[in-house]
Amino acid sequence: MKKYLPLLANLAGQTIFGFAYIFIKMGMAVVDQNSIKFLAFRFVLGFLAMTLLVVFGLQKVHYKNRPVYLILICGLLNPMISQIVETTATTYAPASQMSLFNSVLPVTMLVFSALINHEYPTRRQVMLVFVVVGGVLIANMADKVEAGLTTIGLVLIIGLNITLAIQRVLVRRTSAVFNSFDIIYLTTGMGALFFTVLSLGGHAIAHGSLAGYFTGLMTPRFGISLLYMGLGSCVGAFLLTTYASANLPFAVYSATCSLSTVVGILSGVVFLGERFTWIEVVGTAVILVGVIGIGLSYDAGNKEGNRFRLDKS
Repeated sequence: MKKYLPLLANLAGQTIFGFAYIFIKMGMAVVDQNSIKFLAFRFVLGFLAMTLLVVFGLQKVHYKNRPVYLILICGLLNPMISQIVETTATTYAPASQMSLFNSVLPVTMLVFSALINHEYPTRRQVMLVFVVVGGVLIANMADKVEAGLTTIGLVLIIGLNITLAIQRVLVRRTSAVFNSFDIIYLTTGMGALFFTVLSLGGHAIAHGSLAGYFTGLMTPRFGISLLYMGLGSCVGAFLLTTYASANLPFAVYSATCSLSTVVGILSGVVFLGERFTWIEVVGTAVILVGVIGIGLSYDAGNKEGNRFRLDKS
């Protein structure tokens, strides 16, 4: 059972990410759809919570005489660059088209894993990854693809896809040197500093001062949203998926990341009253078949284990 912990960790992390849509909508409504402001509070809470664990000795960080630049590169790619690109892309491309293009992320991840880490999936795993991608594409066809995709939007979407893929591949490489807490603590701190500066600066420019920055935030709805996104998603889910990334075959990791799509669809139907069309039913079923299949292909009996090692490169 212990050998399957990385797989279970990724499934748990992706489930948390899948439910995040509900809490993002809840929090964004309070900050008037200001994504930078919401991200600032989310990452600050996550960083403060992790700092308390360090201060009280419940966790230790290990950066001395180690290549910290690896973590800094990961943090630069995500959350810093990726969040800006994603936010900007929504101005130039409809959400449905962003989902369609981003659904091929597992394939992009496999490509960069081979190029950067020299890790190659089995033929069966590649087939199952394409099954998962096909399921995501089908599920996203449920919404009519909107017009309005611009050249800038297309470039930003492709850039987002590549940025996320490279970041996840580099997190796997970084995990050969640092543990999950070391990585997430520093990247969360980078996100907290970056988005707080952007948010405060933007508010000061728009209003001439920082007056009113915290108006309306002391509400139960925003508190619940912030707790889930700051602690559950930003800390818990990222720790789980980073651990999984380091210990799973990368094809298994990349494919099971699509579970968040299934959870997101189902949570929208159950908790937000959204429609669940027959196309989404088919797409969800295909995704689950692919995820289950690639999960079964996970070679837990590998004597050398599945953890990535730098000497592979």
